[in-house]
Amino acid sequence: MSIRPRTTVRARGTNRCALVALLTLTVLTTVPARAGELGTSPRAYYLFLGGAPQSCEDCYVPLLLTDRALEDNASSGGERRIVLITTYERDSIWKLERGVALATGDVSVAARIVRLRGHRYRYQEITPAEVLRLLEKPNGTILIHRTMPVPDAKLLEDLIAAFRGRN
Repeated sequence: MSIRPRTTVRARGTNRCALVALLTLTVLTTVPARAGELGTSPRAYYLFLGGAPQSCEDCYVPLLLTDRALEDNASSGGERRIVLITTYERDSIWKLERGVALATGDVSVAARIVRLRGHRYRYQEITPAEVLRLLEKPNGTILIHRTMPVPDAKLLEDLIAAFRGRN
């Protein structure tokens, strides 16, 4: 029977604590703050697939939410973070993603094209009332089989507040 020295146990515990602290710090710094994420004049754009869809790819229409007009993004330089909502037929929310990167070069104002995740989309701005309809009733009216739950109302509160201010 061998007995391990007590210092080895402490070292392992210390390493474990350091790893937990590092992971916590990583998560906290990569998740964007929600409050005021879209600022005082948020904009919303539906993205329509530019190329030929594969299977039901065009059934899932992305909704891009940003803190300023896409036209302003093209001249601002750099990269900014957006909220991306994947909708099913613009009727219900399929997926909500915050902090998605959108680079200046991904927006072509003259052609009204956005490149996002390897796809080209035509973009069309929509009214705050249209955004609110979707955010306030994320289940929509079309019955679909979901593999993921609809985002909880608490996750949508800040977005609803931002667009209510513009309505």
